[in-house]
Amino acid sequence: MTSYEDVRAILLMGGTGDRFGSSRPKQFHLAAGKKLYLYTVEKFIDSDRFKEILLVAPSGWIREIEEDIKEYLGSSLRIIPGGATRQESSFLGVMACPSTTEIVVIHDAVRPFVTKRMIDENILKAQEVGAADTCIASTDTLVYAPSGDFIHTIPLRSHFLRGQTPQSFQFKLICQAHHHAQALTLEGISDDCRLVREIGAAVAIVQGEESNIKITTPLDLLLAEQMLRQGQFEERLPPRRDLRGARIAISGGTGGIGSALTRLLEKEGAIPIPLSRSADNSVNFRCSASIETCFTKLHEQFGPLDGLINCVGHLERASLQTLSKESIDAQIDLNFRGVVLACKHVQLKEGGQIINIASSSYFHGREEIAVYAATKAAIVNFSQGLAKERTDLIVNVVAPARTDTTMRRTQFPEENLELLLSAEKVAEEIVDLLRQARRFESVVEIRKG
Repeated sequence: MTSYEDVRAILLMGGTGDRFGSSRPKQFHLAAGKKLYLYTVEKFIDSDRFKEILLVAPSGWIREIEEDIKEYLGSSLRIIPGGATRQESSFLGVMACPSTTEIVVIHDAVRPFVTKRMIDENILKAQEVGAADTCIASTDTLVYAPSGDFIHTIPLRSHFLRGQTPQSFQFKLICQAHHHAQALTLEGISDDCRLVREIGAAVAIVQGEESNIKITTPLDLLLAEQMLRQGQFEERLPPRRDLRGARIAISGGTGGIGSALTRLLEKEGAIPIPLSRSADNSVNFRCSASIETCFTKLHEQFGPLDGLINCVGHLERASLQTLSKESIDAQIDLNFRGVVLACKHVQLKEGGQIINIASSSYFHGREEIAVYAATKAAIVNFSQGLAKERTDLIVNVVAPARTDTTMRRTQFPEENLELLLSAEKVAEEIVDLLRQARRFESVVEIRKG
C-alpha cells in the first residue's frame, strides 16, 4: 500500500474516567467481556501496517496493561507513561518513536470500532500530503453561541465536519508541530491536527464512520455493547470451550427455557442436571433448607460442578392491589430469593459459570407485572455484584425478550406468538455464552431476529 517501511501507531489511553463517573478509567472497563482498549489494540495489530504500537497510558495502570498484553506475544507493543493532558501524552508518544520513524498514526484507545480502511487511508494521505484527519459530516445543525446564552449565528452545516481519530502524520512534521507549540506555550490543545495547522501545514481528510464512536460515558459503553453483539465488530474470539462432560445444574430445569436447555446441552455432550419440584433432583426453590440440601447432595454425588443456570421463575399478571400475598411472595421467592440462595450454595469448579436469567422487563417497571419486573431488575444488580465478588467464577446475566413459554402464554393469552422468541432460541444463546466462557459486565440481551 505504501513505500514507507517505518510506520508506528500511538494509542492514547491516558483518560482518567471523570466523565465516565468511575474511579476506573473507561478504557479498562469491559465491553462484551473484554477490556475496551484491547479491541483497539487488536485492530491495529491485525492491520499488519505497524512496525511498533505504542500504548501511552497512565503510570498507575502500567502493571495491569503489562498483564493484559501478555496474550499478544510476538506483537510489537510498547507501553509509554503518559502525561497530565492529551497534548502532553501525544508529545511523549511521538518523542518515544525512534528517529527512523517515517509515519505516525495517533488514535484514541477508546475508539474500538476503527476500521482497516480508515487506518490504510490515513497512512496513504499522510504519505501524500503530510497529515491526515479522520472526519465525518455533521447530521445536526451547528449553532454558534460564544456566550452560551444566546445564538449568535447558525453557520452552514456543510462547511463543518466532526473530527475523529486516527490522525496521521509524517514524523518530522508532527515533531515540528509539537516543538512549535511548546516554544509558544500553546497548551490544552486536544487535537494534533490543530498543532499542525498552527505551523501552516495542510491536513487531508479521510472519511470516517458514524460507528467509529469514542467511549466517554456509560451510555457510549452501552451502545458499544450492542454494536459488538450485533456483529458490527469483527473481534477476535477466544478459544471456544468444549462442553462435553460438563456438569451443569439448571434451576427450573423442567420449565420452558430450562427444558430446552436440558435438551440442547445433552446434544452438546454435557451432563445437564435439571432442578425443580418435579425433577429427579427435587427441590423447592421457595424453601431455603430444600435449596441447601439439594446442592449439598449434588456436591456429594458429582463434586464441584461446571456451571449453574438459573431459569426458575414465576409470573402472575395483575395490579398490585389485586395480587394476593401468596402471589407476591411466590414471585419474590422464585424470581429472586431462590436464585440468590442457589448461587450461594452451589459449589463450582474454579472458572465455573453462573448464568442468571432476567427479563427484558428489568429495564423499566410495567403495569400489571410490577413485582415481576422489580425482581428481574434485582437479578441484574445481584448478578453484577456477584461477578465482582466471585472473580474465580464467570458470572453473567441474560435478559431474553418476550419468550414463548407456558407461563407467558397463560398470563398473556392475547399475544401474537409470532412476535415471541422461542425457548429453543434462548437456550441456543445461553449455550453459546457457555462456550465463550467470558464474563460480561452488562446485561446480555437476547432478541428475536
